[in-house]
Parts: sequence; C-alpha cells; structure tokens
Amino acid sequence: MSPADSRPVLLSYCATFLPREMLHVFRQVNGVRAFYNWVVTRTRANPESFPYERLIVLRKSPWRAFNRLWHRGRGRAVPLSRSETRQMLDAAKQRGAALAHVYLGTEALRAAQFLEGFLGGRIVSFHGADLSDDYSAVDYADLWSRAELFLCRSESLRERLLAKGCPADRIRINRTGVPVPASPAEVAAPRWQTGEPVRLLQVCRLIPKKGLDVTIQATRLIKDAGVPVRLIIAGEGPEEPGLRRLAAELGLGAAVNFAGFVTGAALEELFTTSHLFLHPSRTTERGDLEGIPNSLLEAMAHGLPVLSTRHSGIPEAVTDGSDGLLMEGCEPESLAHAALRLLENAQLFRMISRAARKTVEDRFSTPACIASLEASYHEAVALARDSSARRW
Repeated sequence: MSPADSRPVLLSYCATFLPREMLHVFRQVNGVRAFYNWVVTRTRANPESFPYERLIVLRKSPWRAFNRLWHRGRGRAVPLSRSETRQMLDAAKQRGAALAHVYLGTEALRAAQFLEGFLGGRIVSFHGADLSDDYSAVDYADLWSRAELFLCRSESLRERLLAKGCPADRIRINRTGVPVPASPAEVAAPRWQTGEPVRLLQVCRLIPKKGLDVTIQATRLIKDAGVPVRLIIAGEGPEEPGLRRLAAELGLGAAVNFAGFVTGAALEELFTTSHLFLHPSRTTERGDLEGIPNSLLEAMAHGLPVLSTRHSGIPEAVTDGSDGLLMEGCEPESLAHAALRLLENAQLFRMISRAARKTVEDRFSTPACIASLEASYHEAVALARDSSARRW
C-alpha cells in the first residue's frame, strides 16, 4: 500500500488463484475499489488469464504430504499447516489488514486457525458445491463463530446455509456480477431464419449439475422436429467423454461441437452469433446445486434468450416468459419444446432478448454487485470493531 493510500487493507484468501472457471472470483477481487486488496494463495494458476500484482503465495510446509495423508485417512478436511497459518497471520499484521475474506466454505474449514487468530473483520463466501450433502451441519458447526458475515450468491443458497446451522442474521446475499456490453445494439440476438441451422449454446463446466446430457438429448428432438441444428458446448470437465459418447449414440455427430474452454473475444463471438442459450441445471444425487450460473447471466447480458430450469437460484435471475423461459423439470422434451416455441414466435424472441439485457443491467452488473460486496466488507469491519471480545 502506498503511503498516500488510506483505504483499509483487505486480505482475500483463494486456495488456488485461480482455476479457469472462476472468472467471477477474479472480477470480484479485481473490482474492489473501497479496499486495498491483497490476495493470499497456496497455488498460483493461470497467471496469463488472471494477472494480479498484490499476490502472496504461501510457502508449503515440508510436512505437507504427511499432514494430508493423516487427515484424509480419518475422513477430515486437510487444514492449512501451522506454517501456512502463521504466514497468513504475519501477512495480515505486516499490512495492517482490517478484513479477511475466505472464498468457499470448504476452504474456510481448512483455514479455521487463521480465522480464529485474525483480529479484524472476517467474511466467508459460499458458492454452491460447498453446501452440498458432502458437508453437514456438524462439519460447519465451529465455523459460525469464526466470521462476522457469511455471503452466498442466491436466496436458495441462503436456505442451504440456514440448514447447515448458519445464524440467519449474519448471512448476506452477494450476487456475482457480469459485464454488460456498452451498447444495446451489441446485444441484439441474431434472428433465426427458417431453413438455416439454429445455433444452440451452453457454456459451463462439464459436470452433472449442468444437465448437459439433457441439452444433447433436446438437440436430437429439435432435429427430429425438422429444424437443422448446431450445438456448441463450451467448457471442460470430467463428463466430456460420456457426453461425446451420448452425442454419437444419438447420431448427432458433427451437429455437436465440443469447443473446450473458451474465453475473451472467442466467447463474446459465441454469445453474439448463437440463437439460444440452454442451461438445464439440476441438483445432483450428492446435493450439489447451482447458485446463479455466471454464464447464464452473461448470455442474458448479450441479449441471448435463455432456456433453463426452475432450479436453485436461477428463478431469482430469470422470470419465465419475461426475460427467459424456465422448465419445471430437467427433461429433454420440455427443453426442446421451449426452444421450438421461441423459434416459432419472433415477437416473443425479440421481447425476451431485450428484457434479458435489462435484467442483468439493473440487478446483476459487475458494478452493482461489487458495491454490494463492499457494503458487506464495511459492515464486517464495523462488527469486528464493535465486538468487546475481539480487539487489535
């Protein structure tokens, strides 16, 4: 921090900074202006995609492998070592940090001793998978006393937090924002013409909760209805081999393009040249569920009509028949029917395209969500100062 900079110091902890699919975290970290933000991490990843100067990479303990083996053998989360905890506390003290933000509830479990020893405001943010059935109320019981506030991305995740035992008065909704193209003209979705292939798009990690198998099956049904179709699946993940097999078994072949991880200008082009965005999310058998998918919001920001499900936080962003279409269940027949309905109704298509951008502009833009985040930061600092049991 420069001598002339009077902003309070924030320490943001991300165990890995950053996996490629965590662009939304980078937008938060990079977008904060009211605080002077330092990032602490155990592993530096993808620096070309996420350049950041104020970065502290922890030195790993020589006992790390033994520590991991001991805890995993007992079915426990592997905590930060004493050395790593000390490094974080020293970094906070040296910089006079007023606030610490730990990304992901599961990482907060690992960083419990740091949170216990840090004397400023403390925030933990939950993102979805960390509220699955893999983690019980018992697992999280000790965490609630180690932070002033807990953030989540949707009302549905708030309900999950409450079910895990988090005190209701310390939960704050902080939606993750997306950039909105500057000009409305840049987000007019291309109008589909009868006889040309309809271009479908899904952008996400290739994991079960994203419903990609349903998207592929719906693509087959749209083709069977006599509409030429092209589906682009942009993303990476463990489900890819099975999804490729499914596409082949359904005879889609060249109609499905697995584009891999796409970002920057290439992703912008996909948003602006596709006709429909599909995202039939669902809760997995292990209880993994969405917050509000960032790719869904980005599609809406570009005026791309979204077809999704009434799942978790999605209805908090999409109003059926207004700025998108929502299905009750994650079923290929419902998804295909919704797609055909939009393709056959140009007036509804245009209305949804325009309304989708406005929804994101009004409620999910990056500046609006950063302002909400900073309000929680200020509140956590004030709560820590007011606590008679916690003083510098």
